[in-house]
Amino acid sequence: MKQYNQIKSGYPDSILLFRMGDFYETFGEDAVITSKLLGIVLTKRANGKASDVDLAGFPYHALDNYLPKLVNGGYKVAICEQVEDPKLVKGIVKREVIEVISPGTIILDQVLDQKKNNYIASIYKNKNETGISIIDSSTGEFFIGECAYKDVTEYLIKYSPSEVVISKSIIYNTEEWYQKFRPFVTTIEEWIYNYDQSYRILIEHFNVKSLKGFGCDNFNNGIVSAGALLYHLRDNLNSSVKHFTKISSIQNEGFMGLDGFTIKNLEIFHSLSTQRAHGTLIDTIDYTLTAGGGRLLKNWLHRPLTNKTELDNRLDIVEIILNEKSVMNRLRNNLKQTVDVERMVTKINKKTASPRDLIGLAQTFNIYDECINEVRSLKSLNRLIDSYMDLIELANQITTNLNQDSPVMIKKGNVIKAGINKELDEFRSILYNGKEWINNFQKDEREKLNISSLKV
Repeated sequence: MKQYNQIKSGYPDSILLFRMGDFYETFGEDAVITSKLLGIVLTKRANGKASDVDLAGFPYHALDNYLPKLVNGGYKVAICEQVEDPKLVKGIVKREVIEVISPGTIILDQVLDQKKNNYIASIYKNKNETGISIIDSSTGEFFIGECAYKDVTEYLIKYSPSEVVISKSIIYNTEEWYQKFRPFVTTIEEWIYNYDQSYRILIEHFNVKSLKGFGCDNFNNGIVSAGALLYHLRDNLNSSVKHFTKISSIQNEGFMGLDGFTIKNLEIFHSLSTQRAHGTLIDTIDYTLTAGGGRLLKNWLHRPLTNKTELDNRLDIVEIILNEKSVMNRLRNNLKQTVDVERMVTKINKKTASPRDLIGLAQTFNIYDECINEVRSLKSLNRLIDSYMDLIELANQITTNLNQDSPVMIKKGNVIKAGINKELDEFRSILYNGKEWINNFQKDEREKLNISSLKV
């Protein structure tokens, strides 16, 4: 238990899933909570001279089923893995926390609403001014902005983050934004909210000399908030942040400012009577066929355009496609067969994508190519595809190397096609035709050594 206690001390506010062989085990108070939330047996484990300690665990392969229940129960979860092969180690196997999952960072498909962003927000209070940054770990979106502290509630209502990160110095229980919004709150050390450190974190992450190109170089409070959030994800949660490739400023210029009161009373997203989506504006007009399209539509409703030129451009595109019924129908039929590329890229970056996910991605790239050709047939819309990156070559690489019937779990094998890698083919032959291989090897050695009685 010494190793467990040492690791647990670094994550006192998280349920620690401690990998032991083929199981994740929890101990003490974590075990009591885990047993209750997951409906699994709570037992006792001997703890040396100390009293017995509570214990609850589950098989490692059931993690994706149980993790959502723990996070939805309002807890952060630290996943501690064995980082050494037990067969090669004498004594205690080295273990490390590889990632901490929280409501604002979870990316499992069975948890997330496919047509809704899962945001985590960071608030930096500087007297009456505020820096605010918002990230969706599942899509790679990253926003930065500033506002008066009294307006923080409006931002939270507008973006509806699953989690809010703030400094430990803020007594948030009495704050208006907390009383109205009641988000899951994570507090971090005050020293993390530092301008110089945050600016350095951001320019190093985006590999730039300044943030001018992102239009947020003058957002001093916003930079503190954004740098602190990136630090928290990367260093506190051990979460991969490579898929955040740009940061966008939250600007109200060119957009209609809808406050929380207006959004609520117009029943754009939630019904006043049921607090559900049924019967709302979004429920009435959302005929999108893709997850990304659904998220984009919600963002458009959150921030309606006021620029007449941009509005006309958007409506012109809609009109052109509506007038080409056959093209529109082919586009719709194609798009509804695609996977959620934004979230798939995140899974690949976090190394949680399955072989079957990659097959779906390749199929989606091929469908995109068909869609591009459809749009290309409408000359007036060619400007929309000028910057499109041709993904056919990548799709071909995937389909050339991977079996189309690849399993969900890579450990089950049969992922790489035969003939791609000679050494892999040899190992497979040994695995599936071991007896025949041994007989052939024995025959070759007998002839080579001229020993007819040689046994292998």
